[in-house]
Amino acid sequence: MKQKTFKRTVVSAAVLLASANASAALYEVVEVTPPNSGYASAFGVAIQKGNLSGDPVLGCFDDSATIGTCESDFALAGETRSVAINAGQAVDGISYREEAPWAMDNAFIYIQDQDAFEDYCDSELLYATCESWAKVRWDVWNDEKSGDTTPNAIAFLEESGSPTLVDTDGTNNTVINSVDSNGDATGIKLAAGEVTYADDDGGYVRSDVSQLYSGSTSLTAPSGDAVRAWKYDATNDFISGSIGTSYSTDNGKYYYTKAALWNAAGDSVQLNWPSGTDPEEDDRLSQGSMRDFYVDTTNDVIYGVGYNTFDDDEHYMNAAVFKVSYTGSSDTSWQTASNWTTTVVSNAESEDSDDYIYSNSKLTAINENLIAIGEAKRDGDHPKNGAANNRMFVVSDVTSPSATYFSGGIFFTGAGGKAEAINDYNEIVGQVDAENVREKDGKVRRKRAFIYPYSGTGTESTRRAIFNNQAWWLDNLTNGGTYSSANNAYRIIDASDINDAGVISATALKCDGGYDSTDYDATCGDGKQDESVVSVKLVPIPGATSSDISERGESDDSTSRSGGAFGYGALILLGFLGFRRRK
Repeated sequence: MKQKTFKRTVVSAAVLLASANASAALYEVVEVTPPNSGYASAFGVAIQKGNLSGDPVLGCFDDSATIGTCESDFALAGETRSVAINAGQAVDGISYREEAPWAMDNAFIYIQDQDAFEDYCDSELLYATCESWAKVRWDVWNDEKSGDTTPNAIAFLEESGSPTLVDTDGTNNTVINSVDSNGDATGIKLAAGEVTYADDDGGYVRSDVSQLYSGSTSLTAPSGDAVRAWKYDATNDFISGSIGTSYSTDNGKYYYTKAALWNAAGDSVQLNWPSGTDPEEDDRLSQGSMRDFYVDTTNDVIYGVGYNTFDDDEHYMNAAVFKVSYTGSSDTSWQTASNWTTTVVSNAESEDSDDYIYSNSKLTAINENLIAIGEAKRDGDHPKNGAANNRMFVVSDVTSPSATYFSGGIFFTGAGGKAEAINDYNEIVGQVDAENVREKDGKVRRKRAFIYPYSGTGTESTRRAIFNNQAWWLDNLTNGGTYSSANNAYRIIDASDINDAGVISATALKCDGGYDSTDYDATCGDGKQDESVVSVKLVPIPGATSSDISERGESDDSTSRSGGAFGYGALILLGFLGFRRRK
């Protein structure tokens, strides 16, 4: 197949329905500089939960609020990586967060050598750039499994306005998954270079994985061979995540995991896989994880969301809702696994009428309205619009969970991305494809951060109206007005978290001195200046309304550019590291 000239088929401005006459913005971009040095990329990964006193509906959009208060009251958690961003994502080698590589390799067959990494990309991502995609990730994983004790991932957290390392040991890879209302961070700690030889064919597995917590409360880790923590609710004294147990298969000694909940004392429950599901089937190990939860004190129920292993033959990893009755701190019945129910999210199952549609699916977050969000990864044999990416969806009521996929506006047919967080005003943030070029036999699509004010139970019409009742690329909400010049140094490529005050943790491309224009696709230094990847928080501008939205334009030369017209940041974002010869 003949390669075509590199083109950008971008979501049209008309689809975004923006105001053409506005002159301000909704957010100020505030960069948060990590306390460590020597990193190549920095990411905003979580924001402190909470809201402002005063008008609880408008939060930091209240015209009596101040930028400084909203900036200083909510701590940002971030992470750095020693290698550059690639394909719009941090490069971990193998994800530090996922129980199974790429959230689907529960046989652990794709992590043995660089060719296996490329095989995964060829079968599941379909890029023409799989050779270079694989090399970038293999180099990091190969160093780690070879015993290199230099951390790649280093987490930091704002404390009294000053970014501070969460783990000062200096020998661990650290990631943060959430920050509670007290400003304490919960995440995962992995000893750098602590990788165990798994089998005679060269398989390896991390052997020191444990919960990470930044607060003064003493949290006793539950018993297990690998503990990943996602959220700590100090009010109800619960931590959610997963607990792994070492298990040998024909492919080597790896882990099966179970979705889990535990308390500060280390009392825990590991939730069962559905009836008939064994720890292993044809070398595929069962996996489960509780990524978020909500304690419903009105109805005396705990709801957890994440994924579990379903099907006793194929061991599919599917989005799931976990539920147990809970009457308060004296109730210990939650510690009995048989008291819990696990429900698969319909319309997001891997197999539909005996047709394998999704490689995996998971729920990522839940709010007090019992609305959850998640993602389903298209199987490589079922791409849509030329891409086998993650479809984002919402579950409007976890008591009867069914997936409704994002659509319309910026969520064009075949758009993929990450649904990362939802606050109690039903504002969803994440990352979405910003162009609809074919990824199959082509390049990785550009990414942009988005906000989606979802209309459902608990939605406040006044709050939703700030966004003109529609989803936006966040770049379009940082343009114009008092902060326009400073904001023009950034293009927001990922939004990881949002609190009830409306403050967002995010990651941005940065052009020192500002981009050449306010266009969303503007060049940096006439295309000759390198961009950097930085951690930022987006702080609402008090009094801002939908009339202040000013959509960024599109460059006249955006339809085609030579390789020399791209800055370093754009290159690494796209993963445009050279096409390989097709076989």
